[in-house]
Amino acid sequence: MNHPAAISAYRAAIRTTPPLRAVVLLYDEVIRRTARAAAAARRRDFEAQYNEVMYAARILNGLNGCLDMDQGGKVAVSLREMYQAVTTALLGSVGRPYGAEACDRLVEAVKVTRDAWADVAGMA
Repeated sequence: MNHPAAISAYRAAIRTTPPLRAVVLLYDEVIRRTARAAAAARRRDFEAQYNEVMYAARILNGLNGCLDMDQGGKVAVSLREMYQAVTTALLGSVGRPYGAEACDRLVEAVKVTRDAWADVAGMA
């Protein structure tokens, strides 16, 4: 699922924010949206869960679309696989009995990669 608006938003962020910081901020938003999706699932508000999941998925797809597969090597391949796996898991969580727990696990998984980017960016 390529979403031109997400890719465009990511590219706009790059022009106004140092690139590594922009990546960390985008991960922060994926984490926020996924946590909100978990909370919505717990409330059984599946429409809200869907909306939060779709927002997070658009960001991930934007990040995925900006990967330089020629220059990025194995790191780019690993990131692409992670973005696709997280997006698939997010979409699969909507309306499921285990949806909140799945989103909670995805938050923790995305935090690991976010923290690695934050270290590289020199962010606390």
